[in-house]
Amino acid sequence: MIQSKTCWAITDGHAGMMSQVQGLAEAVGLPTTFKTCKRRAPWVWLPAIFPGLNPLNQLTQDSDRLDPPWPDLLITCGRRQLPYALWMKKHSQGKTFCAHIQNPRIPFHYLDLIIAPEHDGISGENVISTKGAIHKITIEKLQAEAKKWQTRFADFPKPYHVVLLGGSTNRYSMIEPAMQGLIDQIKNIAGQTDGSVLVTPSFRTPYLDMLRSQLGKLTRVYLANPSKENPYLGMLGLAYYIYVTDDSVNMMCEANLTGKPLYLLTPEGHKDTTPAKFGAELIAEGIARPYEGKIESWSYTPVNDTQHAANEIRQRIGL
Repeated sequence: MIQSKTCWAITDGHAGMMSQVQGLAEAVGLPTTFKTCKRRAPWVWLPAIFPGLNPLNQLTQDSDRLDPPWPDLLITCGRRQLPYALWMKKHSQGKTFCAHIQNPRIPFHYLDLIIAPEHDGISGENVISTKGAIHKITIEKLQAEAKKWQTRFADFPKPYHVVLLGGSTNRYSMIEPAMQGLIDQIKNIAGQTDGSVLVTPSFRTPYLDMLRSQLGKLTRVYLANPSKENPYLGMLGLAYYIYVTDDSVNMMCEANLTGKPLYLLTPEGHKDTTPAKFGAELIAEGIARPYEGKIESWSYTPVNDTQHAANEIRQRIGL
């Protein structure tokens, strides 16, 4: 019975990782405890496999405790969570099934299942290759959020053109001209439609003052303030067209799930990163198109990697 088994999902609190473990855990369907764990220095700098050390004794004071009884399923994301998985795998006497999201960069036999994107180029009997990133978005969630937010946008004429803005990453620093270029594209989209443009920045988006000063007074343009309210899911659910900056695999994958026309916006200077290459693959496969000043409609088959990975876990742990 599903109720007889338990699941833990562990991350270091990074939003992108939390979204992935939450999405996978929800799709598996077990009662799940979400834990945030970080190791203190200097242990955080050690490799995942370091014999003789107990990683549970190296947690920061604000970390969640990791005490037995161990779960039946453990989901981790990111290499810094691997020491906990390896410890539980060893000390649960095989009870805990360890599923890890992303390339662990350790011998694969230490884990029960690895879920990694195709662009990592890894394979094995216990490896599932996904098109993109695991995430927590479902059609049901989008439909529910669309109903919740539709009155909020009732005064904005349809069709809705939804713009999801990213920003700087560990491999890309967005400069002011890049933001100006994105603002100009948003203005261009607004000029091509009798509908509305709904824009939401992310926590990585810089130059928010520029956004507010240039977009805040435009009619038929809504600029979200995620620090006060977060209409992200509602906007995806209500969208007729979606435009996403190609600096986030997660955002592109979440937008792809909707099956709606998906345009990619490339900020100035953003190239040769993993997200940029992923975006290029979506374009090559006809899923997405680069926004070049023209708005069209097309259809494609959405990718649902999260459910595929969850189904594999359920089969392997006997659900």
